[in-house]
Amino acid sequence: MPPTSRERIMAEALRLFGEQGFAKTSIAQIEQGAGLSGGSGALYRHFKSKDELLVQAVASRLEDRAEWDRFLSPEFSLAAALDLVTAGGSTVDRLIALCRIGLARLDHDRDVTRILLRDNSIPADLLEVFRQQEYAVVMAAVTRGLVELAGDRVRDQDWDATAAVLVGALAHFWMMGDIFDGGHPANVDADRYLQATAEMIAARLDWAGTEGEDRG
Repeated sequence: MPPTSRERIMAEALRLFGEQGFAKTSIAQIEQGAGLSGGSGALYRHFKSKDELLVQAVASRLEDRAEWDRFLSPEFSLAAALDLVTAGGSTVDRLIALCRIGLARLDHDRDVTRILLRDNSIPADLLEVFRQQEYAVVMAAVTRGLVELAGDRVRDQDWDATAAVLVGALAHFWMMGDIFDGGHPANVDADRYLQATAEMIAARLDWAGTEGEDRG
């Protein structure tokens, strides 16, 4: 089934917002890109304003998680999935695999990621949509995965904060690569960056295990 006018408008809006920025994109540009008559006001048949269009387009895109839906489900065992992917590899191997999943998620929704990470002209309503529909869900999944990797003895550690560090590190690497046309300004490629990130999180897991033994 071909996309509806509303769907075309949302898709084109996200592309233009991602490439040009929200403030620099006009209603006429969106209409023209969506196959409508530019400047006709046809967009307003579907959305009250450009702000409403942005919020609804991002919310719709975030709801369509595709292959990432299973990773974000509360019932999904992230540690078990990482074991399968790495064929019983080390903790660092499993964390690198987790990092690659995270980067792939950021890259899959490249326009949305650009809007959220790089555009300071977006309305506050959109930030709340992102916080609830994406960030909180991803944080919960990563935290559960770290708890599983840590084991029962150290479940009382602050894994929420560790998950925030990990998610933040991946967002930083993606954003730097996008800004600098695919390369990090420190000339560190993805393999090296993910290795270093995984080793730091693995050290945190190891420290938590030692701390748990000391308490015992």
